[in-house]
Amino acid sequence: MKGKILFVAGAAVGYVLGDRAGDLWENPSVQKTVHQAEDFVKDNAPVVGSKLKDVANDAASAAQSTVKSATKKADKVADQAKAKADEVGSKGASATGSDKGAADTGDRDNGTSKLPGVSVGD
Repeated sequence: MKGKILFVAGAAVGYVLGDRAGDLWENPSVQKTVHQAEDFVKDNAPVVGSKLKDVANDAASAAQSTVKSATKKADKVADQAKAKADEVGSKGASATGSDKGAADTGDRDNGTSKLPGVSVGD
């Protein structure tokens, strides 16, 4: 019962305040202020739009510059890694001789390839 009474009271207060707000909206001084605000927005919208465009272009240029810089750094790191891999590969080839580190695969077909330290079926 208490909830119903509160609901009805809230609805009544909302109706009264809404009615007064409607009357207020039609007030000439309120309408004058609304028209002034509309005129201000119409006059300044092109300026704001131009500034937004400039800021967006500056942000795009900064992002493009950052991407170029990151790409150059990534390319440099990739080149260094490739050079290091080539260096390690050439050292490994000279250390193992002419077989270039090839594994013993002579018995691979029958599943008995030789692994160091493992004796299978011997």
